[in-house]
Amino acid sequence: MRLAFLVPLGFAAGAILCRLLLPQAPATFAIDRAQPLVVVTYWGNFGSLMFLALLGAIAIASVGYIAGLVKLGRPSTTRIEDALLRMTPEKPATTPVKPTTTIMTMIYSALACGAALFFPVVFSSDAYAYAGYGLMALHGLNPYAHAAVTLRGPLMDAVLWQWGNPPPACVYGPAFVWFAQAVVAIFIGFGPAAPLWAFRIGACAALVLCAPLADAAFGPFSSRTRAAAVAGIALNPVAIWSAAEGHNDVYLIAIVLAGFALIARARPFSGAVVVALSALVKAPGLLAAAAAPLIAAGRRTRFRILIGVLVGFDVVGFVSWPALVQLARGARHGAYFPQFSLQYALEAAFGASAALALTAALAATLVVAGCVLLWKKNRSGAALLALALWIAIPNPYPWYALWILPAALIAWETPAAWAIVALTLGSAVRYLPDSTTDVSRATGIFVALAPLAAAAITFMNIGATRRS
Repeated sequence: MRLAFLVPLGFAAGAILCRLLLPQAPATFAIDRAQPLVVVTYWGNFGSLMFLALLGAIAIASVGYIAGLVKLGRPSTTRIEDALLRMTPEKPATTPVKPTTTIMTMIYSALACGAALFFPVVFSSDAYAYAGYGLMALHGLNPYAHAAVTLRGPLMDAVLWQWGNPPPACVYGPAFVWFAQAVVAIFIGFGPAAPLWAFRIGACAALVLCAPLADAAFGPFSSRTRAAAVAGIALNPVAIWSAAEGHNDVYLIAIVLAGFALIARARPFSGAVVVALSALVKAPGLLAAAAAPLIAAGRRTRFRILIGVLVGFDVVGFVSWPALVQLARGARHGAYFPQFSLQYALEAAFGASAALALTAALAATLVVAGCVLLWKKNRSGAALLALALWIAIPNPYPWYALWILPAALIAWETPAAWAIVALTLGSAVRYLPDSTTDVSRATGIFVALAPLAAAAITFMNIGATRRS
């Protein structure tokens, strides 16, 4: 943790630079700058300066982040057999991470989030969408319907400026809509910016809370792996920026970690239910729940987890059914459009149909291989599942890195884990086209392949080092 101070320092430096640059923005973006929360979208050359300020912040923060993980990643043994899972009720955690390690991680994470919040701009409009859905629900409108909004007011006007009218139909779970409704109801009286800040600060708080949750969730693992999980999630620079932008993926991960913490404490059924219920925030929680039986060891434990997952799925289906029906009705307004993904890059060489088939085949192969390895208690299978998920996403945004970080840390002390960590950090390049208006095919292919290339290079280099 010696260089962990670089994580908040990097974001503080980027925020200061961004604040010094922003007054020089062309008058063309005056309307954007007048919004309650400034979003850099298609700002051309000036957008590239904003992007570089963020990229520099993430680069500096990554030095401290990687340095800490390197120290934690030095294996005490080269035998994979000694790193197998031991998640059974009969073998509870006996080697907790030092409390000071978790506390210091929480402090550094909180400082980094605070520095990231000091940025005068963000690069995603998702916080506006959350506020819009909460405001619609508060006034009895259906956020899952694709329909023009007649509701007006400073906050809704700002939402529609970002997203248009009609805004996109909500794709989040009912629990998150209830949460968004509560946030708007509590804070809208303080002005249109207040709910947006509430979403952002709430996400930062959830990320900081992920540190002790990760400590508990990784209870069956070695103290080295648990420490890596604590720092690997809460200090990841892309995760910190995602929280500062307010993305609800942070809540999803916190709930999933809480569920696995219950499993680690010999409560496999209730823990599995909690993991499954995370889908009421966002659908990828279903994937975490489906993987839970594979990660556990022991037939009896796996059976209890499986029952818990099925019960959780039933609850999710019952609660979400009205929303799913509404989304199905409005599906004709949507379109499948891969962008800045592996499939998008392959289209240039093989065409759309072949690219889709190749991507699906590769993802399916990785899923099968990952499941087989996990069933055999080889933790590197978790990293393969994470890679499969990333490849399958048609438009992978940086905040989706939160979905795969825990999987990388399950596979800790293996080259595959480091590859996924490198992928999460490389995902920051996704902000480039949206901030600079450069949506050319060349830039798209670069953005799609850069994170995967970083993962591949990292895997090969660490693998070669281990063999030597």
